Amino acid sequence: MPFPTQNDLSKTFINNYNLSNKKHTRKKMQKKQAKKFGIRLLVIFLISFMVYQTFLNTYDYLFLRRIQNTSIQIPNDPAFYNQAEKYLANEDFLNTRFLGSIAFEKPLMKHISPTRPMTNLTKRLKNLASKYPSLEPGIFIWDISSGQYVNINADKEYPTASIIKIPILFQLYKRAEMGLINLNEKMSLQEYYITGGSGFLQYKPVGTDLSVYNLAQIMIQESDNTATNMLLSAVGGTNGLNRVLRSWGFSQTHMSDLLPDLYGTNVSTPKDIGTMLYNIDNPDFLTLKSRANIVNIMSHVKNRFLIQAGLPSNAEFIHKSGDIGSMLGDAGIVMLPDGRKYVIVIMVKRPWNLYSAKEFIIKASEITYNSFATRNY
Repeated sequence: MPFPTQNDLSKTFINNYNLSNKKHTRKKMQKKQAKKFGIRLLVIFLISFMVYQTFLNTYDYLFLRRIQNTSIQIPNDPAFYNQAEKYLANEDFLNTRFLGSIAFEKPLMKHISPTRPMTNLTKRLKNLASKYPSLEPGIFIWDISSGQYVNINADKEYPTASIIKIPILFQLYKRAEMGLINLNEKMSLQEYYITGGSGFLQYKPVGTDLSVYNLAQIMIQESDNTATNMLLSAVGGTNGLNRVLRSWGFSQTHMSDLLPDLYGTNVSTPKDIGTMLYNIDNPDFLTLKSRANIVNIMSHVKNRFLIQAGLPSNAEFIHKSGDIGSMLGDAGIVMLPDGRKYVIVIMVKRPWNLYSAKEFIIKASEITYNSFATRNY
């Protein structure tokens, strides 16, 4: 085999050099392409994240806005609109509080249209309150048929305790109507749901399965805090519930903490809670089947020692009570034997666990019922 000539060596060197140069060029192109690909991925991620957040903020509204309700009342009180500080905690993102909008013009719940105050009943209840100077009661009573009302601190915020479970129940059924929740589907008890306070689920073993409907019964009837935390996760957590409350037109009701919320950070007003209860009769808010299920659940609450203790046995009552150290309350709808109905919400701030708050609620309930029974408002 002949030795390579100088010309052959030069060609080989040039070929190797060109090959090396091509490899170098290819690597540079690959790096540029990888860099472009990385930038594209980052842009796609950022856009996806922004779309996701937009979706979260409008999700419930986009579905719920389908409800058309021409008889919704717009609040006239300017103070009702000037509540920025009150609902700053309605939204939280990455531990940053920010302002969420309130659906004032077209709330998805009918809002109560009061006609005239019940002066006699208001005077009796204020006289009763004067006998309990250490208590700070908030009372809202509304005659569903006539629109007459009692408002004693009813627009003032109070800790809700377990009364906050009412809007959770409502939203559960709203999502079931949308097909987003199956009431017969099982949820599994996990360690992170378990909490103290009222209820027996905290003592059940992890992995226990219960249907969503069964959890709703336990949440309301037994006031089970663990069941509440499970269902809260199904309706979007505290932020999801707050978004819904805003779409319903409430600026003074918000949930800041999971239950048991012993320090009373979850708040509402007696009037807001009364408005929610009134919407159990609103066919534009929930279907007849959903409303019937809600009435059935709320008619079997185990705590019958507050408003119900001041009612005769022939009066029907659906309700939800709440009890923490600083607040005792009860909220529901009373039906008299003649078919008349009234909404009654009593929330009492008190020195820690003061028993006289219970006495006050029972007596206020008795005075109210007797006023309706005798039509002496």
